[in-house]
Amino acid sequence: MLLIERVAFEELVGTDDGFGGKDWTPVERLRARAFFQFLRGGESVQAARLTGRQTIVATIRQSPPALAIKTKWQMRDIGKGITYDIRAIEPNRDKPRQYLDIVCESLS
Repeated sequence: MLLIERVAFEELVGTDDGFGGKDWTPVERLRARAFFQFLRGGESVQAARLTGRQTIVATIRQSPPALAIKTKWQMRDIGKGITYDIRAIEPNRDKPRQYLDIVCESLS
């Protein structure tokens, strides 16, 4: 598996906007190399594609900083500038001690 994509993981940090709400700012926490697998199959994936969103699985190397990634964070493709919402994080099925699979959906 070639980890050729460059990605950044960003935590959304809220600051008071002065009107009782919060302004959410992405703060980069980790950069990594990733392998992208574009999903095509299920009903939810098809529905997302109809609204202009792409669902992918990004595979990255497992490390202590990578284990800190949360579903409230977002992932940014550094090369293409596409931002993804993180939907799920799980160990890789084939090599669970080496890699993490991160299910993401692009923001439209």
